Amino acid sequence: MSDNILTKSTCIGIGVTVGNLSDLMRGTPPPTWEQTCLDLDKKLADSRQYVTELENRLRALWDKLEGERKFYDQRIRELEIAGNAMYAFINPPSPSMRTIRMDNLLQGWDDAKIGKEAKP
Repeated sequence: MSDNILTKSTCIGIGVTVGNLSDLMRGTPPPTWEQTCLDLDKKLADSRQYVTELENRLRALWDKLEGERKFYDQRIRELEIAGNAMYAFINPPSPSMRTIRMDNLLQGWDDAKIGKEAKP
């Protein structure tokens, strides 16, 4: 066996480790229940603070993304209005007056409004 068996933290039963046993033999008192509870309470408080910080960061990101979503929704509405105005401008009163380019533009806008991928 090794000389430093008493420095290892191997559990020998009923909550006593070899490391604790060596501390007891050297005269170092184990932590009291009060100290253990205070340490755990501090760890719990630190964890709660960290969770609160993460919640705040998540809320800030959510608000930022919500603002961006609203911006892009508004931008899409404005582009739809502009597209509809251009559609009305390009669309001649008679189909015989249309060019192939006009037909392609009009069809592309119709496809875009219903969610199809527009042809180039």
